Amino acid sequence: MNYLDYTKLLKSQTSSQAYQPLLEFAVLICKKLYFNYQKFTEVERWGDANLLMDAIKICQQALENTADISEVKALIPQIDSITPDMDDFGSELGSYALNASAAVYETLEFITDKDKTHVYNIATYYTDTINFKIQEGKELTELEIENHPLMIEAWNFIIEQTKNGT
Repeated sequence: MNYLDYTKLLKSQTSSQAYQPLLEFAVLICKKLYFNYQKFTEVERWGDANLLMDAIKICQQALENTADISEVKALIPQIDSITPDMDDFGSELGSYALNASAAVYETLEFITDKDKTHVYNIATYYTDTINFKIQEGKELTELEIENHPLMIEAWNFIIEQTKNGT
């Protein structure tokens, strides 16, 4: 599968999937990316890993229909305020932290408006992180990235998680 085939399939699956499984997927990705943000805050001494985890917990509560929507809405600007700006943090860690916080931000947005585009974006933050990790210190072509075992694994994971009926 190449990138265009992957994105086409992902768009199709996320647009046809029900809200609850998409939210489960979004929360799973937030949890997977969280540790990148946590490491960033330790190294750069910037951000708030506890606030990001609190937001993930609220997203988890939304899965159980116990989240307070006003609390969800209040968290959105707070998460935005702890999202690193790449002009300030140009390292790989900054990119990973940006993707982690953006995934949580988009999950909170998804909870409030149920726009499935957010889930597509969340999947993209995950694969962008994998892409950055594959390329650390290397100059790879698009074809080499697409055929890298970690990218193939990431794409297969996302496609499997966003299938109807999962």
